[in-house]
Amino acid sequence: MTTSANPTTEIQTSFKIGAVSRITNIPIDTLRIWERRYSVVVPIRSNNSDRLYRNDDINRLTLLKMLVDRGHSIGSVAPLANEKLIERLEMHDQNRIRTKSEDTKKTVRVVVIGEVLSLQLEHFDLLDSTFSFTGLYRNETDFIANNKDDAIDVLIIEYPAIQGDHIQHINALFKDSGAKQLMLIYGFTNSAAKVLLRKTDFTYIQAPITIDHLKTEINNLISEKNIAEDNNFGFDLDSKAPLRTYSNNELIKLSSASATIKCECPQHLSSMILKLIQFEIYSDECADRFKKDADLHVLLGNLTGHARSIMEQALSKVIEAESDSGKL
Repeated sequence: MTTSANPTTEIQTSFKIGAVSRITNIPIDTLRIWERRYSVVVPIRSNNSDRLYRNDDINRLTLLKMLVDRGHSIGSVAPLANEKLIERLEMHDQNRIRTKSEDTKKTVRVVVIGEVLSLQLEHFDLLDSTFSFTGLYRNETDFIANNKDDAIDVLIIEYPAIQGDHIQHINALFKDSGAKQLMLIYGFTNSAAKVLLRKTDFTYIQAPITIDHLKTEINNLISEKNIAEDNNFGFDLDSKAPLRTYSNNELIKLSSASATIKCECPQHLSSMILKLIQFEIYSDECADRFKKDADLHVLLGNLTGHARSIMEQALSKVIEAESDSGKL
């Protein structure tokens, strides 16, 4: 059972009753009745005596609403702990989320990290002709430990509150995931963090957000970024170019090694990659020097980075083949 807490420590990550009603699809009058008769949650109070609900409260209310929708009376499920509520839901929803390989090849792959969103999505109708939810994780630790999806198109992260020092961490998680686009669902933020968010390519939406609204936002993102229209090379030109695979020393070493073997492919590929790296650096310098054409030079540098990444993949294939044959 949720207990009351000091509002001065949790007010920044709490929601008013109207927002909670929209998130959980529970009418405001019903929320008040459930609290008064069954003590399903105990919201904190603001200085104005407004009810303020935390993520744990929304989590529990969502579970209760799902069970009531499946025929349980609120009186029978209100005394149960969240773990028992989840067990009952799973009995109803044995076929709740199935990822079919033939479907994921045709649709955009969406992964969600977040306690409330993942719980809601596990028990909602997730069918959509454009995308598939291929992973739902309660938190980042769960995602890092269990994610096996190496082809994420859209990563959705739910944050109760975003501070400026969170942006770098979020960006690192996004890059490590290999996802093409990031969507942030946040409860609260401040002006300093907003400034940093505007400098990113992230899509960010303030909670509360319903499941239908979330699906609409995902489809809008897919349409705007052309995520579903993969090119033949398997990368997204609108995304930031991948980090380098090989250092200068490694490329020079490979060029030298190729002179001692019959195949000269490593030498040629290494030379092309080094040249592309030089042009990436040149484009960045031009972007700093010539502000009028900065956007063009940033674009040129990023596209060159994608070309460099393709050549790096080609070099890796050659190295792998040469290693198997004993030549490298």
